[in-house]
Amino acid sequence: MKKLTPVTILTGFLGSGKTTLLAHLLADPRLERTAVIINEFGEVSIDHLIVAKVAENVVELRNGCLCCTIRGDLALTLRDLYRQRVLEEVAPFERVIVETSGLADPVPLVHTLMTDPHLMRAFGLEAVVTVIDAQHAAQTLPEHETATNQLALADLVVLTKTDIASAEERSAAERLVAGINPQAECLVAVQGAIDPVLLVGRSRFMPDRRAGTIMAWILAHEHHDHATHYATHVITRPGPLSLAGTTVFLNHLVNQAGDSLLRIKGIAGFREKGGRPAILHAVRNKFYPVQWLDDWPDTDQTSRLVFIGRQLDAAWLDEKFASLCE
Repeated sequence: MKKLTPVTILTGFLGSGKTTLLAHLLADPRLERTAVIINEFGEVSIDHLIVAKVAENVVELRNGCLCCTIRGDLALTLRDLYRQRVLEEVAPFERVIVETSGLADPVPLVHTLMTDPHLMRAFGLEAVVTVIDAQHAAQTLPEHETATNQLALADLVVLTKTDIASAEERSAAERLVAGINPQAECLVAVQGAIDPVLLVGRSRFMPDRRAGTIMAWILAHEHHDHATHYATHVITRPGPLSLAGTTVFLNHLVNQAGDSLLRIKGIAGFREKGGRPAILHAVRNKFYPVQWLDDWPDTDQTSRLVFIGRQLDAAWLDEKFASLCE
């Protein structure tokens, strides 16, 4: 099977420290063979790092990293990069980091990477990394839905400005992160920087097929009290489900819930497949291809679905699930 080039989406609201973090990453020699896609060259100070201009929108940095600006949209930019790599017009990069603008909702980028048939043959989404300003999180997150969405979709959170935030501000930021997205790993940047090894190399958005990562990915949402309007509901069943009924249920759910439903993820066995388990995953109203597993990741064969969104009607979910899936 062809190895996909992993892609990390780096997002964060205006003033979060994302640009400072990115500047540190672009100067780190450990990001050799990484292509970093940014909005504009002028937004990140990299002039002193450039060793060659290899294309109209691509420069090579002295740490072996490629830096390029988005041309049109992400899909076009990634296709261009892939073509340039095949033709050996650019250095043979092994991973990609995509920076979003501060006001961007990362969901469309996720959808592009997970549904574009051309990109899916070459690239795989590894993680969504969200940068949070610890000093101002208590004001920014309640007031700006985009900032909350960026955090809610994150697989990894980087807290910045903890050195200038008060103890109360940092504590409030940590509570908000835990309340909105308890399953995300949370790291603290030191003077705006983070060890790049912690950002790349581990599949967080979709688990690999090892038992520990699959179950950690699914179980992370359980046993948390959410302090915001985001809520999590978990449905479990001890045995396999109806594949046809589950398909109808999930399609009905995304049509009914609209944008209030942020994410669905889970693992379930299905009777039509002899109890064979599969990983299920959706973001908003987009379902991603089912990942069929050869066997359950451990001895626990409980079918388990996790629903994350705003104002979820738990009773309605339970009723529809029971009537269609069992």
